Amino acid sequence: MDITENKGVPAEGVIPQGISMSDGKEVIASPKDVYLDKIYNTEQDKADIEEAKKRVMTPADKRVITLLWLLNAAVVVFIGVFLHLSGGADEYSSIREEARYETEEGPAEFFDAASVFSEELAPNYSETDFPKGILNGLKPLYSENKDTVGWIRIEGTNIDHVILQTDNHSDYDRTTFHGDYYVGGSIYMDYRNKLGKNGADGLSKNTILYGHYLQNQRGMFSDLNLYESVDYYREHPVIEMSTIYGNFKWKIIGGFIAAAEAKFDNSLFYYWYDNFTDENTLGFANEVAFRSFVINPSVDVKPTDKFLTLSTCSHVMDIDGKVNARFVVVARLVREGESEEVDVSAAYLNPERRMPQYWYDKNGLVNPYAHYAIWDAFA
Repeated sequence: MDITENKGVPAEGVIPQGISMSDGKEVIASPKDVYLDKIYNTEQDKADIEEAKKRVMTPADKRVITLLWLLNAAVVVFIGVFLHLSGGADEYSSIREEARYETEEGPAEFFDAASVFSEELAPNYSETDFPKGILNGLKPLYSENKDTVGWIRIEGTNIDHVILQTDNHSDYDRTTFHGDYYVGGSIYMDYRNKLGKNGADGLSKNTILYGHYLQNQRGMFSDLNLYESVDYYREHPVIEMSTIYGNFKWKIIGGFIAAAEAKFDNSLFYYWYDNFTDENTLGFANEVAFRSFVINPSVDVKPTDKFLTLSTCSHVMDIDGKVNARFVVVARLVREGESEEVDVSAAYLNPERRMPQYWYDKNGLVNPYAHYAIWDAFA
């Protein structure tokens, strides 16, 4: 019912308040806080307003509803962003399961050279042109993505990933195994590295893998930063890194902070050089130890050794939100006939480790090693 029709014109001192009734019409109230039922002149009007009062929100109610709406919107946005950013993590969980498919003998780990290939798992395998000598355990992934070149795993950590390689360092920086965007990207091998078709002899002198550090998460290569702890090193001193041609294990010789660019260090350590000579291998190992948080004298290095280098971001040198450093873990290949066991009892924290010049500047310290010579990859 339209109240203006019922009462004619508003009485003096009475103005429209715009409160919706069930029929959407406007009601009349005084400027003062008058009870709504006093301006109606029929029983039906009173019944209508009583029903409307149940649906009219007070200012406090409106504030609550607004806050709930905003909260709901924020949750929706958060979930959307979370799924967008973490979708790759879910994808890699499924990839891990795929890489550990079941055979009649039981689960076939990717690094188990005795893995029995199950044809029933992928009917399209007959359509895949596999490289000669590829490990059976990596065939399922290679059949889906021919950029698959291996797998890396550090027992007891969240580092347990497929390795990809192309002719550049950008394809998988923010892209998953299946080609979707993911802030964590993928673990990828330096485009210069060789995969070792002839076993360890065919590997590059230094195999380098890159992976993102995800703040507040333990995905991709985030766990590498934990190698600044002696206890963490003692629990995880060995890396399992297979290429599609062979299974290899590596003993960690150090973990350190390195500058991302030459402008952040007056003597940049080119840890990512892939093919230095046997003649300067010991110099490389010494430079790693010089910079390393943890040193373990029980793991020796010989001129003929080969290395595995894992690189991720470090935020210890951030200024204005810019990531200016890397955390690097270096391991050397377990030699033929050598035990893969590591005596960690002698491991100790290196109190005099060398840091990049930018780190000293940021912390207002003098670099005691500013004029020290540095390992030369090209020597």
